[in-house]
Amino acid sequence: MRLASIISAIVLTAPSLMVGQSAQNVSAKPEPLDAYLSCRYGAGLSVVSALRMQGEGLRYRDIATAEGKKKVSIIDGYRLMLSQGEPSFFANLHIEKSDPRQYARDKAVVIKSLEYAMDARPPGPKAVWDHVPYNGFDVYSVTDTTMGANGPNGIYVLFRDSTQIIVTIYFLGQKPEHRHFGTIQEHDAIVDKMVEDLTTCANTPLAVAAGNLPPLRTPEDLDHFINKYYLQPGPERIPDAMAMLTSSGVLQIPEAVGTITGFFSEVFLTNPSRLVGWQPVIGKQPGFAKSVLDSALSWSKAGGVLHLPGRPPQIAEFYWGAFFASGNPVYAKKLLELAAFAAEQNDLALWTIGSMAKWSLAMNSRRHAVLHSILEAEKRSADKPTQDLIDEVLKVDPGRMQRDMLAFRNRQIRSGKW
Repeated sequence: MRLASIISAIVLTAPSLMVGQSAQNVSAKPEPLDAYLSCRYGAGLSVVSALRMQGEGLRYRDIATAEGKKKVSIIDGYRLMLSQGEPSFFANLHIEKSDPRQYARDKAVVIKSLEYAMDARPPGPKAVWDHVPYNGFDVYSVTDTTMGANGPNGIYVLFRDSTQIIVTIYFLGQKPEHRHFGTIQEHDAIVDKMVEDLTTCANTPLAVAAGNLPPLRTPEDLDHFINKYYLQPGPERIPDAMAMLTSSGVLQIPEAVGTITGFFSEVFLTNPSRLVGWQPVIGKQPGFAKSVLDSALSWSKAGGVLHLPGRPPQIAEFYWGAFFASGNPVYAKKLLELAAFAAEQNDLALWTIGSMAKWSLAMNSRRHAVLHSILEAEKRSADKPTQDLIDEVLKVDPGRMQRDMLAFRNRQIRSGKW
């Protein structure tokens, strides 16, 4: 949710994977995966979703091979979706760090899985197998060279032996009307550019990559940073974001404070190993900025905004801030639960909370493809009232929704019910 959108929502009264980090990692050095998340792609590609694996520490995922299911270790990982503009989704990336002690075995298993995927393809044009060292990676691929109804597609696996990182790229088939390429040669040129950009980012020191980002100086800068953070997390920029809270004047917007507090609370919660370096920055902030950050830190130590007691009037703002910090679907579901209170006719406070949640979901589902997908997925397993609510959020014009809410509020006041 944009900070300006929060202000508009307040007119009514007068936005399974989550970001996570192992607490065992107490190093102040940049994380091995940070360079991949800060990457900028050419060929019209942009990151439209970036979600971190849920949980902490060593985990495993099952993978299919000709010898049956095998396990691959994972210490940390992200899922990125790259698009050339919705609905032209081009590639789904799985960026995973293996347990260094098991990396050699993991690599062998993943290669066997890729071979199995090639052998298990249905009858038709034979896929192309390739293996080549490239830009510090050991690259394997299976690609489809056809331009059929949903082709071309393919799988690339990039092994970074020096850091025990495995990047799996699923190139997605697209309907002809969604493609930004006309021939297989144009498609392959986009693939080549993407792989070049990705491997170059991995070889670029993070400080250099971060230095190419625009500075955070104004409320609009911070708005954009918070609004898009979950798509491309940049914890290395959090100290700058904290430092500009006062100078930007953003905390002078009362309705923005809740979202900012929720945002930093979730960032602190999901980056425990960075808190040692961040706490001196918090301590240096003046007046109200320090108070906001202290509250965010306190909430994070208590488990985050999900564990706040009661139902404060700003609860929707807190959830939005946490969602933008993580993209965690649980916050969208919590907002959906709040939105049900928009049907309340006997309690102004509850109706106000519900109406803000409902309207902000409608607004942000049109700005954030990830949120729209979360709501669509929730609808499939929801009860009938919740399905109807989701339909309204996704289909009714937010401007009309807001006008109807204001009219209802005024009728309730005139009738003496509120």
